[in-house]
Amino acid sequence: MDPSSQPVVSVVVPVYNTERYLPECLDSLLGQSLNEIEIICVDDGSTDGSLGVLERYTSVDVRIKVLTQSNSFAGVARNNGMKHARGEYIVFCDSDDYLAANALEKMYAQCKADDADICVCAGERFYEGLGLTVPSPGYLEVKRIPEVMPFNRYTNADHIFSFTTIMMFNKMFRLSFLRDHHLEYGHTRNGEDVHICAMALWLAQRITVVKEPLVFYRIDRPDSLVGTLAESAVDPLRAWMSVWEEIGTDLGCSERSFVCKVLGVMRHCFRNVSTATAFAACYQFARDNMVRQLDLRVRPEGYYYTPWYNVFVAQLLSDSESDFMAHMLYTAARDLEAEGAKKLDFRQKMREERRRNKALDTQLQRKRREYDQLRRKFSKVEWVYKLGRAMLRLPRKIKKAFAADK
Repeated sequence: MDPSSQPVVSVVVPVYNTERYLPECLDSLLGQSLNEIEIICVDDGSTDGSLGVLERYTSVDVRIKVLTQSNSFAGVARNNGMKHARGEYIVFCDSDDYLAANALEKMYAQCKADDADICVCAGERFYEGLGLTVPSPGYLEVKRIPEVMPFNRYTNADHIFSFTTIMMFNKMFRLSFLRDHHLEYGHTRNGEDVHICAMALWLAQRITVVKEPLVFYRIDRPDSLVGTLAESAVDPLRAWMSVWEEIGTDLGCSERSFVCKVLGVMRHCFRNVSTATAFAACYQFARDNMVRQLDLRVRPEGYYYTPWYNVFVAQLLSDSESDFMAHMLYTAARDLEAEGAKKLDFRQKMREERRRNKALDTQLQRKRREYDQLRRKFSKVEWVYKLGRAMLRLPRKIKKAFAADK
């Protein structure tokens, strides 16, 4: 693409100490089937070789632009990149994730077809420790989207906050939509994408989807923000309360979706903090600031999406901090056991698939050998046949000559 031409999609990539994963991310962006893109990488004060990787890539493709800033967290880096974006639509890609080769083309085409403010696609998790890519229905809950596209908070009131994750990596936004509503990332260490994503879903007039998994989200990195949640454990909860303070009185039929999403975030925070101090901070904030304002209580069957919500709320309301910690450890252990069984089953299926593929490869190789043998035999027969015809051609000519003399 001519660097002076207007890109149709801008991709903003915040970068902080991801030297190991950055080439895979950038290669997936440069290899996109949609050529009219710009890739704005914002180095957030990396202390490893990330900036060197970025500088090498700028010499490979003029579509890559590199900005630098002192370490101010990913939200500030994304805002910085968004200010420089020129595309009609914008995508935010983390530097340790990667996209399918046709991701931007498919999402952009869907946006144009539906004149959408937002396009949400399905995605998969890449387990860093296991080297496995696994489907993740939570990135796009197909059963929670209406049949008629596009939709918005009025036509999908019951699931507007819960049909997708409140993270930005699997979404394409009309850039003017974000700018018109002054939507930006927070400046916190964690939960910086809560306000911008939740408010975008709430304000969008036209939301469309691509049901195909187009993004691959890397998890299990020990140095990721989730891995260091304990350092700022309450940030995501505060971010959700800021959304509540802005739109809580207007939620109406969407209140159920909002509360279910917040409860999911609360449980995630309690499960992923790694220190007792961080757990205590979350517990205190939830009890002091969230229970009353969000009217958290046990609800009639069917209000919450699944039974665990009522159990979680009941324990949060009645348990002391230590008892609630014990409850969370117990339920997390049970869920981890179930998740481990799923992973084991998945690995077993992968092994069986590899065995089947190996058997098919063996059969294919045998068939190829048989084909080569037949081809060689046929070549010999064909050679003999051609030689025979050549040997018979001269006697026929002689016979015709004698016949002509008579």
